[in-house]
Amino acid sequence: MLLLFVGLNASAQFRTKRIKGGEIDPLKYDRRFHMGFSVTGNFAKFKISPIEGILMQDSLQSIRAQGFPGFGLGGIANLRLNKFFHLRALPQLHFNQRNLIYKFTDREDLIQVESISFDLPILVKLQGKRHNNINLYVVAGTRLTHDFGAREDRQRGPNIKVVALKKKSIAYEFGFGLDIYRRYFKFSPEIKMTNTLTNMISTDPHIYNGSIGFLQSRLLQISLHFE
Repeated sequence: MLLLFVGLNASAQFRTKRIKGGEIDPLKYDRRFHMGFSVTGNFAKFKISPIEGILMQDSLQSIRAQGFPGFGLGGIANLRLNKFFHLRALPQLHFNQRNLIYKFTDREDLIQVESISFDLPILVKLQGKRHNNINLYVVAGTRLTHDFGAREDRQRGPNIKVVALKKKSIAYEFGFGLDIYRRYFKFSPEIKMTNTLTNMISTDPHIYNGSIGFLQSRLLQISLHFE
């Protein structure tokens, strides 16, 4: 009987430490390494820097960008460095469209720039102290992109309405989110901003590409992570 009492008391103490005030055991999700998946909605747009003086020449008057919503799907690989810091890789496939509108004195040309890209963000995640089953965190890092729809190798000419982008680009990302601990999984809504660092335009002497000196992508993402 004494052994049984000691066993039950130890079990109760272990359970109290493990689930205090209704909290779900964090050790279940805070293993040193774990994986998951994410679903992302986004809004993509270009930031355009025309070549200096180009709008004063010929008949081109302005270039403006038009953004559209898109979506992405991907995975999560998370390495816990310590109690507060995590290193994360989130390989994703994104589908986006942006338009470039060239206004001439006698016409207006709209060129669709469709993108199917493989993105690899490498992020550092800093999380705060957990309150009940919710944990606020911030993320920041770099992102490598390979654009399968870049048109860099496509034929171009003065009368061909095409904007060609470079296949590879580098960006920085930052954002914040909430870890919501459930019984069988961790659910994390996240808002993140992505800004390209490198020049995305594939230069040539023709008017559509040749009039842009520097082209960058701006991407607002709302993600749902499941881990």
